[in-house]
Amino acid sequence: MSETKIDTYFHNPFEKTTCKNCGHHFDSLQPTCPKCKEKSDHPRANPLNEVTFANPIIEIILFLMGWQGIRIFAEIARNIIKNRVNSGLLDANEANMVLNYTVYGILFVILMGIASIYIPKLFKSFAKSTTLWGFLVCIAVLTFDIVWGNISSILGATINENQEAINEISNMNLPLSILFLAILGPMCEELTYRVGLFNFARRFNRVVGYITASIIFALIHIHDFGSLNEWLSFPSYAFAGLAFAYAYEKWGLGASYLAHFLVNFLAVLINAR
Repeated sequence: MSETKIDTYFHNPFEKTTCKNCGHHFDSLQPTCPKCKEKSDHPRANPLNEVTFANPIIEIILFLMGWQGIRIFAEIARNIIKNRVNSGLLDANEANMVLNYTVYGILFVILMGIASIYIPKLFKSFAKSTTLWGFLVCIAVLTFDIVWGNISSILGATINENQEAINEISNMNLPLSILFLAILGPMCEELTYRVGLFNFARRFNRVVGYITASIIFALIHIHDFGSLNEWLSFPSYAFAGLAFAYAYEKWGLGASYLAHFLVNFLAVLINAR
């Protein structure tokens, strides 16, 4: 059954249901029993069109690994790279580039490993024509970004630290920037903030899922919480998080990833010199 109205109730995220055919206990959000494939009659079963729910524990792990794991890997890599900077083997910009590439590479491998048993279901949406809706979501994100960019510039905003870092890295090595910032980076963030965070928060309540996924996705792109300039970029990232979550809910990972990839890809190309 398809959920057509706002769910105003809060639910147990670990709730299970029992298959009326074989008696197997399974996730109440799953549309069919994983053991005998009997259709679930639970009222919350299959509430979304293409979203793939993992085990709630896996969803939490994906989110925590992508959210905090990236900081841990960055700190470890930063200490290793610092020695090369001090010895003159790398300058500051090269060190920043190597740091970002290393962290995204490690995080991609780990997140894919965590989600490995769900990959066939997650990537099933890539083969569907609905993936193309990602183009429209990308256009919506870019349109909002342009409109808000003009408004925030009037308020005195300049380029934020996240975008400035992308620009510097893109100028140093465009092919690697496309690989790590436009291809692997969005996949890491989709697994973290859509498959992980949005899915788990959505288990409590649909509205909570959207609000949580949007706000936290925006906050991770703000580097200095005491800077007004950084906060002026918040609406753009929050809207992007909201749009990607909607694409994931409506058309699956294929659409949300495509939209995210296109936004990052264009940002890398436009700002590369």
